[in-house]
Amino acid sequence: MKAGEFTECPHCGQSTALKEKVLMDGWTKIGNVLACAICGEKIADIPEPQTAVAEKGKALSGFAALLHAEAEAKPEIKVNDDEKQFCRDCAHFIAHPFLSRCTLHKKEVNPMDDCPDFKPQPQEV
Repeated sequence: MKAGEFTECPHCGQSTALKEKVLMDGWTKIGNVLACAICGEKIADIPEPQTAVAEKGKALSGFAALLHAEAEAKPEIKVNDDEKQFCRDCAHFIAHPFLSRCTLHKKEVNPMDDCPDFKPQPQEV
């Protein structure tokens, strides 16, 4: 038997289609069964294929290996001061919600653009 087939239900006696139903115990899946589409009673069990059980075991063992793996040291990124010349950090940049402008070049700019005429903003004390 499989889901979608028509059969006579032993519980309600009606001619019905079989539907696949998932059995749960709280948040844990217990298994799948074939149930009557009319009364909802269990008619037959659906065995879980062995390949699915093996794949679950592989996934869990890979996840456990991932959690118990040694943490690798992250490489330190070195950035030169001349590479940090974004328009948003420039003294000529005017931020506005709709239109950001450069007062030196008198044009619209993106805050993450870079410019050879960069001048750092004055530091507040």
